[in-house]
Amino acid sequence: MEIVVNEWLLDYMCPNVDLDKKDIANKFLSVLLEKCDKIVIGRGTPFVKKFYRYMKDFGRYHEFKSNFSKLNQLLFLNSDKTIILEKEEVAQLPKEINEILPPDDKYLFELAYTTTDKIIVTTDQRLYEKVKNITGLRIYLLEEFLKLYIT
Repeated sequence: MEIVVNEWLLDYMCPNVDLDKKDIANKFLSVLLEKCDKIVIGRGTPFVKKFYRYMKDFGRYHEFKSNFSKLNQLLFLNSDKTIILEKEEVAQLPKEINEILPPDDKYLFELAYTTTDKIIVTTDQRLYEKVKNITGLRIYLLEEFLKLYIT
């Protein structure tokens, strides 16, 4: 399975986040490592920009630095677990879908439409409600996905 996640994964690993969210992120990553699934990211996307901004902003926190170093290994150095797409490799969205998406989230759908599975995992309830009925796309709220994924 090829999975596109939005920035919740990064946000849930920040130093100021409650332990429940850190635990959720760690469980997701642990299961991902056990399975044959991959995370799909795109160069220059808001996800990647936030990753590097967080490294800079929170790098002084030992636990954060350790966790993000592991995440860096997973996302940018492990081709068994991550697909990194260049801008020219990313699919163009169908017009009817492109028109309904918030500009900040279009990259998630472009990445998903580049994969065969077309799976997005998000914590954004409004985005989910807006696109949940799009045929051929599987979008999950994080809690729902984890129930299916971790069992």
